[in-house]
Parts: sequence; C-alpha cells; structure tokens
Amino acid sequence: MLGATGGRRTATATTPPLDSAVVATEVADVNYDEFKVAFLHALHDSRLPTIGPPPHEEVLDLRSTDRTLSVYVEPIDRDMARPFHVSAAISFRWDALQAARTATCEEDLVAELLGEEAREEATERPWLRVDIKLRAGLEWGKGTPMPAPATWAKWSREALGRLENIERLVSDDVTRETTQGDFAVLAWQGDPVVKLVCGPGGELRLEEVRVHAFQGIDLPRKWNDGREPDEAPHDQLAAMFARVRAALHTWAEVTDHLRPR
Repeated sequence: MLGATGGRRTATATTPPLDSAVVATEVADVNYDEFKVAFLHALHDSRLPTIGPPPHEEVLDLRSTDRTLSVYVEPIDRDMARPFHVSAAISFRWDALQAARTATCEEDLVAELLGEEAREEATERPWLRVDIKLRAGLEWGKGTPMPAPATWAKWSREALGRLENIERLVSDDVTRETTQGDFAVLAWQGDPVVKLVCGPGGELRLEEVRVHAFQGIDLPRKWNDGREPDEAPHDQLAAMFARVRAALHTWAEVTDHLRPR
C-alpha cells in the first residue's frame, strides 16, 4: 500500500522470508532488497524486541529516489526504566547512486561515468551509514522534576563511560584511511541531548534524553572480470545489532538515575 506526502512516498512492502537465499553469507553483491533482507535477518537473530512487526517504516523519496528503512526496538526488559520508556530507532538510507551501482557491475558503471578508457580504474568499496538513536522518554505531555546537578553528573559519567568504553554502541574502528590518503569516518557517537518542558510556574521538567550515533557498513562491489569478491555485510550487521542490544540494556539501566525519588 502506498501513500504520498509531498515529495516522499511511504510504502509498506512485503519482506521476503528470513530464510531466503539472499541472506547466505556467500552472496557477493548486494542490492537494496538483498541488503534489506540481511538487515531484517540480523535484527531477527539479535532477539531484540521490536515495536510492531518490522520494517516499521519504508520511505521512497520521489525526487531523489532515495529509500529509507527504519525499525524500532526495545530492551529485553521493557519495564526496567519505568516511568521512562526506553527504545531505539535504527535506520538506513539507500541513495540513488548506490542503487545505480548495484544495478550493474563496477566496470560498466565506471565506464559510464568516466569513459571507456577508465573501465579498469580502481574503485573504493562503498559503505552505508546506519543511524542509531537511543531514547528514554516519558509519556507525551508528561515530565519529571529536573534531577539535581550531582545526579546529572553521576548519570553522565556512567552513561557515557559505559556506551563509549564497555557496552559500546559503535565499532572500535571509527576511521579508515582511503587510497587517496584521506580519512573516512566510519562510526560516530554524539553527546546526550535533553528535552525539557516548561511548566506554568516556570519550572523546568525533564521529558526525554536521547543519544545519536551512526555505524558504517561496508558493502560489496559487483565485479564482472573475475576479481575476488568483497566480503558480504552479514557479519557486520550481526555485530551491530549485538552492540545495540547491549547498549540499549545499558541505556535503560543508567536511566534509573533520572527517576524521581
């Protein structure tokens, strides 16, 4: 079923079965549909509880033809941080260039863009950004008294310390040097963001806290000249969802410091 809003169209698509052959680790090239199935298969294997059946949102931008897929998950014990509700949104955007790159082989794409004489030019392996947003929030319109500064300090030390050093949300390899000598940022985690509401008497009340990160997933290239294929992304996706599962549990645990006493 499709519905258009402005320049974007939201589609509820049929997901191929999770035991489909496209999730096999020997698959060398991956287009959007194959990556989508591998992504959902890794989510299923992680045993992360989802908020409804995934995928929860699939959007096609009618102007750029980019496609964005989002899923929403919870920790294993969803009530451990009550009255806060802890969840995570995980999404990726498959742009038009990557769609074109996977529609043909690498050599043909290079020849189309740069001319036939460039057919044998070396290329960089593409990678896909997966956005991860952890959230701990109260019911809509509700708020809790602002924690004391000492409470904030304790929460910040534990939340950042664990997410950056123990139950890491992103991989250890956050940069990589390219063949041109530049550095590509493959993973990133931001500082927590706090949302406050102002009461009628001017008092500030805490409504939610969030932290945003992204993880790069290397994608394989499709060769037609017998070159050794790139590694499929399945192990990377499995490792990413395992980190999200551990980090989401940590996020729920540290939120306990913010509960009203």
